[in-house]
Amino acid sequence: MSLKVILESLKAGSTGLSFQCDQDGKTIDCVVVSNVLIDLLSFHRLESSGEDGLRTLLPEIERLSNAKGQAGRFDEDGVLVIREVDLLRYGFENQSAA
Repeated sequence: MSLKVILESLKAGSTGLSFQCDQDGKTIDCVVVSNVLIDLLSFHRLESSGEDGLRTLLPEIERLSNAKGQAGRFDEDGVLVIREVDLLRYGFENQSAA
């Protein structure tokens, strides 16, 4: 299973970042909850989730999505939701240079 974020589908909201991933032609709905985004921004020493922040976090978001998807941990409705516990379960990627 290899998930690739569809950039045009990224939508920021009060509860987090929703997006879709492509899995060999199949579309998967995904969400990263706000607290995870805050933790990722902090870990990478980024102050905002603007374009630079998103560019830095996108590989991390794809990695977490793939790890959770490969484990088959989808919600009942088929959505892949990255929550705080997933950061504990799958860890952080290498920290970017400050």
